[in-house]
Amino acid sequence: MSAPEEVMDMLNKLNPDAVLNLVGMTNVDFCESYPNEAYVGNVKTLENVASWIRNAKKSVQLIHISTDQVYDGQGPHAEDKVDLKNYYAFSKYAGELVAGMAGGLIIRTNFFGKSKCENRASLTDWLFSNLTENNPIQVFEDVLFSPLSMPTLCEMLSLAIEKKLVGVYNLGARDGLSKADFAYKFALSLRLNCNIMARCSSDEVNFIKTYRPKDMRLDVQRFERAAGVTLPSLVVEIDRATKEYQK
Repeated sequence: MSAPEEVMDMLNKLNPDAVLNLVGMTNVDFCESYPNEAYVGNVKTLENVASWIRNAKKSVQLIHISTDQVYDGQGPHAEDKVDLKNYYAFSKYAGELVAGMAGGLIIRTNFFGKSKCENRASLTDWLFSNLTENNPIQVFEDVLFSPLSMPTLCEMLSLAIEKKLVGVYNLGARDGLSKADFAYKFALSLRLNCNIMARCSSDEVNFIKTYRPKDMRLDVQRFERAAGVTLPSLVVEIDRATKEYQK
C-alpha cells in the first residue's frame, strides 16, 4: 500500500465506489521508536489512496478509520479537542488531514470483540485467553475509554456510508468505563475467574514505554445527530461481544 504504482493499479482494477481505509501502524511504542515507518503506514498509504480518488472519473467515498488517541485530558472529548501526545497520535492525525483534503469521512474510534485475524488479538481476546487459562493479569483503573463492539462498529460504518457522511466524527459507546471495570464486566458476563485480575494504575507498570492518554472517552453526539441514531452504552456492547465467546 505504500507503493503508489501498486495502489493505482489495484484501485484501477477494482474501480470502487467507496474505499474504507483500515491500513495503519497501530503499535504505539513502535511508532514512537520508528517515526518514518509510522509515517509510511499511517500517512503515505493514505496519500496514495487519496491521489487515486482525486483523479478518479467518478465520485468515490473515502472512509478513514482513525483513533481515540488523538485526545488527552479529561473526557468525553468533542471532535475539536485534539491534543497529540505521542507519535502514533501525530501520524494518525496527519492521515486524517490527508483524508479530509480528499473529502473523506474520518472516524475516530476504538473497538473490541473476537478478532477475525489469527495473528492479532483484541483486548477481549487477551482477557478471554488469560482468564480461561488462569493467568494472573493487571487491569488499569486509571485508563478510561468508550469503545464499540465490532458488530456495532460495522453497522454504524455501513450507515455512515449509506448517508454519505463527510468530515470528522467520534464513534463509540455513549458512555465509558475504566479498563479495569470493563475487564470485570466482561469476565462476569462469561462467568470467568475475576480473582486472578488485579486492579492497578498504568503508572505502576514498567512495560509501557511511550506516553498514552488516560481518558479516551468520546463525545459521540455529532455522529448521533448526523446518522439519526442513539449509540448503545458500553455495558450493552460488552454483553453483545460476550456472545461471540460463548459460541
